Amino acid sequence: MTRIQEMIDWRKACLLAPVTILLLVAFVLPLLYIVPEAFSGDAFKRFLRIFQSPVYTKIIWTTVRISFEATAITLFVSFPLAWLLSRSKGIGALLLGLVVLVPFLTSVLVRTFAWLAILGQKGLVNATLLSLGLISEPLPLLFSETAVVLALVHSAIPMMVFALFSVLRRIDGRILLAAHTLGANPARAWFGMVVPLAIRGIQSGVIIVFLFTMATFIAPAFLGNQRQQMLAQVIQSEIETGANWSLAAALGITLAGVATLIVVALSIFLGIFSRWQNPREATQGDIKHIPPTVDRSVLRNPVKRSEPRFNMSRLWRVVVKYAAPTYIALISTFLLLPLLVLFPVAFSSAEVLVFPPPGFSLRWFEEIVNSPEWIEAAWTSFQIGAATSVLTLTLATLTVLGFGHKFRYRNAAEALMLSPMTVPAVVFALGAYLSFSKVGLVDTKMGIILAHTVLGFPVVYLVAAATFSSIDPGLAKAAASLGANPFRAFNTVTFPLLLPGLSVGALLAMLNSFDESIASIFLSNLSVKTLPRKLWEGIRFNTSPEAAAVSAMLLTATCLIILLGIMVIIKRQKRSSPALQANSESA
Repeated sequence: MTRIQEMIDWRKACLLAPVTILLLVAFVLPLLYIVPEAFSGDAFKRFLRIFQSPVYTKIIWTTVRISFEATAITLFVSFPLAWLLSRSKGIGALLLGLVVLVPFLTSVLVRTFAWLAILGQKGLVNATLLSLGLISEPLPLLFSETAVVLALVHSAIPMMVFALFSVLRRIDGRILLAAHTLGANPARAWFGMVVPLAIRGIQSGVIIVFLFTMATFIAPAFLGNQRQQMLAQVIQSEIETGANWSLAAALGITLAGVATLIVVALSIFLGIFSRWQNPREATQGDIKHIPPTVDRSVLRNPVKRSEPRFNMSRLWRVVVKYAAPTYIALISTFLLLPLLVLFPVAFSSAEVLVFPPPGFSLRWFEEIVNSPEWIEAAWTSFQIGAATSVLTLTLATLTVLGFGHKFRYRNAAEALMLSPMTVPAVVFALGAYLSFSKVGLVDTKMGIILAHTVLGFPVVYLVAAATFSSIDPGLAKAAASLGANPFRAFNTVTFPLLLPGLSVGALLAMLNSFDESIASIFLSNLSVKTLPRKLWEGIRFNTSPEAAAVSAMLLTATCLIILLGIMVIIKRQKRSSPALQANSESA
């Protein structure tokens, strides 16, 4: 038995070796490479300059403040949406899911660029207010902290909803009814029952969103000004200009250190509120305070009813009746409007971003189709995305099979597998740039593929692991008992059951590679220019609707891929339903 166990462990180690080597070489090593670069030369003066200079301390404080503001607003706005999505069924759940999924799978660059068309002096908001006569001249909405926070919240809502949804879905909705029957008002029932039960999802969502907002530089670069500069923006500027790599590395360590300290503090703070979910056992002292008898005569006394001056229950029913539809309409408009605005702007005949467009024209689409630079960038992104999808999917499959249903060191190994999700993307991109430049991988397809694989692997692994956990391990054992070798059992039993999850994972890996902006901007330049890099340059140095046309094309492609995936899932469900019905009838 011991020899068989050793053979099984050896096979699992071989399956886990590829992803372990990749993460150590392409993730851990780049992060470690930041340290000697940051501490080279006169490191003490460098860090002293960061923490004593009013400029850098203000940038650090601005980064932390904006991240906290965006995270708090995102949690407040997303919690009702996650709750409604967890309670929805059928077509309602599908529509709400699409409202969240479409922005999530759309490029951050595209979503951020859309706010330029909404908040600009000739954008949607100012045009609407001017037409209504509410203002006499355009409001300065762009290049402000409000615009930056608005764009960050819009990008972070899907992340928060997905983090909350998995926890809220497991909460029994009848607890609100039980709390109401025990005399709790709606606010007390929500904050006393639902919120504490969802504290684990809140903790995960807050940490994910906070790390995302800390590490972004796209929104402050497009929508902010010098007073809203964030730390990731300064790091990107130092790398792009090549002014001071050591300072950029020191700023990266500062960003990682500040983010880690705040995340640990948030985890401890939110963990306090989840302690009651693990109640301690009653002690002897607690038992002494329990009364030996209970006076049941109170139950036979008639209840005195008093007519309230104002019927709160009727008011609450009216509020509940109209609050949910109003909220859904508002949040759907907020999530989808920036994307829908891109289409009329893309067909504009104007030379700059104007809403509404003064005329209809296809000139911007013609310029893109006839532009060798845009075509080459799209083809490069497709090649990188396809290679990333195949590589990520292969690694995720091997990892899931390596872990199996039982693995001795699963928690420690999964911590390494999911670690790219816990590190600010700009810090990893900085380390990748510094380390890849030493071996000639900067501005190459291979370097970008490695970076995209590292960043996309955790998401694909989580999807594949969730699918694998739902597969009965007895099926493979039954196949083995019938004479199938391990490869045949995997090919005929495990792989077909794992295929739906792998298909979703491949789609996410492809879209994540197309959407990945930070690593692409850091690692691509002249020889290899991806679509996010080209779009980044087009938005920064050109205010024409050309970028809107590219964004509209990307958004259309994303929606088509999502609809295709939904059609495939529905078709598979229709095929499996008759088989399940036939099995139940025969049973």
